[in-house]
Amino acid sequence: MNILAVSDIPSRSLEALVLRSPDALREVDAIISCGDLEKEYLEFLVDGVNRELFFVFGNHEGRWDLDEDIGFSPGEKILAKAKQLHRKITKRIAGIKDLHGRVVAFREFLIVGFGGSMWYNGGENQYSEKEMAKVVASVARRVRLLQLRDRLLGRAPKDVIVVSHAPPFGTHDQPDLCHSGFKCFKAFCKQVKPLLWLHGHIHLTNSQHNQLSAEGHTSVLNTYGHKFISIKAHKIDISPRPAVTV
Repeated sequence: MNILAVSDIPSRSLEALVLRSPDALREVDAIISCGDLEKEYLEFLVDGVNRELFFVFGNHEGRWDLDEDIGFSPGEKILAKAKQLHRKITKRIAGIKDLHGRVVAFREFLIVGFGGSMWYNGGENQYSEKEMAKVVASVARRVRLLQLRDRLLGRAPKDVIVVSHAPPFGTHDQPDLCHSGFKCFKAFCKQVKPLLWLHGHIHLTNSQHNQLSAEGHTSVLNTYGHKFISIKAHKIDISPRPAVTV
């Protein structure tokens, strides 16, 4: 499977590729966003590449901070909170639902999602370690049940691809609370053994930063900007350019 993975900043080189050389993207099977990208940008990619989108929200998306709206009357604050609740219920991009806390079968893979970041100032899409651990545990149970079903039916269990905004704790993360990874992600890697973990949130200021690491059996990739990923027979190849059939 060939994946176009994006996060955090629009890639001008990718935009140019979509506009000028769309045939170069014909081998892409799915677009995956790891968060903090505008809805319009993702819809531009979906329209240009014409492939399935899987995404989670980052910590800078969909926020409704009443503390900044000092001039709100009590009635306006109630309306604002109602709008915030509505947005949480109807988070969709290009008709696709947010992947956070879900397990989706796609081809020979199970794709699961964990959005947002570590709680640091009370904004939307922020979670304490305990809150995220509950989501992770629920997803892990569903994955194990689906893999057990495959075994009982005599099929090879599907490999797991994780899409998150924040990274696992100790892998690509940073010491400040906002950019710290989740420890429960490490536990998920140990229990479920995903083939690939895609995350964003950690901005790369130069090409020397470590972008690909291993967490046990799992390859962990920072998708900042954009990455093209090819998965064949459990082997993962990463490239700044799309795969081309010769």
